[in-house]
Amino acid sequence: MGLHDRTANLVRAGYHFSGWLRARDSGPTAMLRPLVRRPLVVRGQEGIDLFYDTERVGRRAAALGPIARTLYGQDAVHTLDDAAHRHRKQLFLEVTEPGRVADLKDRVSRKWNSELERWVRRGTGTVLPAAVTVFGEAVQEWAGIDDAPAVMERRSRDLGLIIDGSATPSRAWLRARRARRRSDAWATRVITEVREGRRTPGRRTAAWVMAYATDLEGDPLPARTAAVELLNVLRPTVAVAYYAAFAALELEANPDLSDRCATGDPGAVEKFCHEVRRMSPFAPRVAGRSRCPFTWHGQQVDEGDLVFLDVHGTDTDPQAWADATTFDPERFRSDAAQRTDFIPQGGGSVETGHRCPGEGIAMSLLRTVVPSLARLDWSIHPADRVYSLRRVPARPDGGVRLLDVRRHLVLRTV
Repeated sequence: MGLHDRTANLVRAGYHFSGWLRARDSGPTAMLRPLVRRPLVVRGQEGIDLFYDTERVGRRAAALGPIARTLYGQDAVHTLDDAAHRHRKQLFLEVTEPGRVADLKDRVSRKWNSELERWVRRGTGTVLPAAVTVFGEAVQEWAGIDDAPAVMERRSRDLGLIIDGSATPSRAWLRARRARRRSDAWATRVITEVREGRRTPGRRTAAWVMAYATDLEGDPLPARTAAVELLNVLRPTVAVAYYAAFAALELEANPDLSDRCATGDPGAVEKFCHEVRRMSPFAPRVAGRSRCPFTWHGQQVDEGDLVFLDVHGTDTDPQAWADATTFDPERFRSDAAQRTDFIPQGGGSVETGHRCPGEGIAMSLLRTVVPSLARLDWSIHPADRVYSLRRVPARPDGGVRLLDVRRHLVLRTV
């Protein structure tokens, strides 16, 4: 079996990879010798501590090339280490500070409520594509990009295509590659026009921050690299649409929880959103590469070997989470959201490590979507209650189609 075939097999495993690992080895590690360059796969708290130890594991040349170039882009922050990474990461911390996130949430709320009004009038709506459009248009406006509505809608769809096809060998991947090329070209134009004064986004907006970003030596980032990082603000925001789709599935499956969320109780909504992120199959794993030789549970790891952190397996590990496959927001009734082994958007430090700085955005958008959906009556198309765990990212084929959408005659309370 050739290198390409082995890589493809790893990708095709999807989220079943985690269960296969647990069946093969109940410990915190596994050495998969038949795959690409003997990768080490780690999970759980011990695996997290190793993976985010920057002395032993780095990110440069780690992610599978076709996935990295499609999802993150060339020379993205995700591929950097040490001082270069910390310097680039500051750009994302600047644009995602709490006041800016609150502004984005307000923009999403207005657009999302308008979308739900249309669903009520029509009696039907589809969560995933609607959320892609709403989140995409809102984040573009928030980022300081003032294009025509039709243009922003097309860009939102392209961002959705990039996410949808970036990790699955299929026609969807070809669509994702074409969307990536269009998005790169568009974002590069945006950066160039800002630098030339033909666009004037507000200070501290993502378009402004990325356009005037510099490298460690103080030189302006190449326009193409600045464009990649602008997309790395927009794209993850659009990706929250997948959490929104799975939130709808859980609201229908758990009517008592839906009632609590419908009242707007902040605690109930917060716990529900955390549990959606824990349970929702989004990122199966993240990749690193060993920076030095070391021994891990008796396994020799050589410099340059791949190291995978099993994200989905860690968040659903029955050894760490009671009734791990049961949707139970009450597990977050205390400080469970602060557990260092809760890693739906990465682990380690947000400020200096590779944990996603958009985690606050994800929660803010979910806090908007969940109670608004819970306040309506609807049912999900039967075909959309199932999805394949071999597909990354997982999603029902129909995008979670809601039927018989209407307002509550009387808001239920608990």
